[in-house]
Amino acid sequence: KSKSLTTEEIHLNDFLTENNIESLETDLGEYIVQLKEQIPSHLIIPAMHLSRKDIGELFAEKLGCEYTEEPVELLRIARKILREKFLTADMGISGVNFAFASSGSFCIVENEANAHLTVSLPRVHVAVMGIEKIIPDIKQLPYFLKLLPASATGQKSSTYVNFIGGPSRKKYGEGPEEVHIILLDNGRTKILNDPKLRETLFCIRCGACLNVCPVYQQIGGHAYGWVYMGPIGATLIPQYLGEAKGKLSPFLSSLCGACYDVCPVKINLPNHLLTLRNKIVKSGNSKSSGKLVFKIWSFFASRPKLYSIASKIPAQLQKLMPNNKSFPVPGYSKNRTFARFDSKGFKKLFSEIIKKEKQ
Repeated sequence: KSKSLTTEEIHLNDFLTENNIESLETDLGEYIVQLKEQIPSHLIIPAMHLSRKDIGELFAEKLGCEYTEEPVELLRIARKILREKFLTADMGISGVNFAFASSGSFCIVENEANAHLTVSLPRVHVAVMGIEKIIPDIKQLPYFLKLLPASATGQKSSTYVNFIGGPSRKKYGEGPEEVHIILLDNGRTKILNDPKLRETLFCIRCGACLNVCPVYQQIGGHAYGWVYMGPIGATLIPQYLGEAKGKLSPFLSSLCGACYDVCPVKINLPNHLLTLRNKIVKSGNSKSSGKLVFKIWSFFASRPKLYSIASKIPAQLQKLMPNNKSFPVPGYSKNRTFARFDSKGFKKLFSEIIKKEKQ
């Protein structure tokens, strides 16, 4: 398999494994998180949450190789294993970046060349794509090829753009004998029928909104609990999984608007997050405890002196925690550490910054 968030969305790897079919990720980041038995933590950089030490320990444990944390050596180890799999695989499965309605062909954008090997060496190629990836004609592609790499990785152009127009082995003596394209709806038509939220289908999966989101930077991708994360994930999760399952996602945002500013296709994410919050509350899926928390916060926020006193309490209580640990938070601390409260507090820190600027 080459990198495909769409196949992650339908849990294809799990399905194949349950049916005794070996499914191997060939994107290096995806391969690492597969070995770790995790989902990606970033749309573009799946293993961003792991250090080279973590990866070295993982390779030593799972692959039986000697421990090293040198990036070049880790790459060599992965490449040796993956190259053998490329040469013996019966089927290659890929995602699709853009497909062309006029010709039925499609393209895959990548930087590692693993997608090229995935679609060209095995006898059968299966491409899984969301229906929103279809554009009218190849003439529109240059606009997207300028937007995607610049917003995703800061490149002027991706290293490789693979075009697939059908089976090529008989004609060229290489490539697959069969090419199958699977068009996935999985709730997309429902989103398309919403005059406002249909804009979320414009996403080209560049990950730019994740890179500027202050909430994502603090909690990481796994906190969202699904294959899509960050601001775009917060809008897609309740739409794909339903408002009951995705009731918390739209609230994982400060609504600062940075995601909208940086989005290359100008999806108004803050506005859509507010729309989804409103839907979840009206549907009765919001937690009563959440309403209580906001009522308490509103009470203190409308009384500045009381708010100032109350805001100092968490930092003082934190001192009672052993070994400088942070407060345990139900449903959160199981997988990650909750941030510690600053001993000075926001107001004092802010006043100190203002004084320094005046000096």
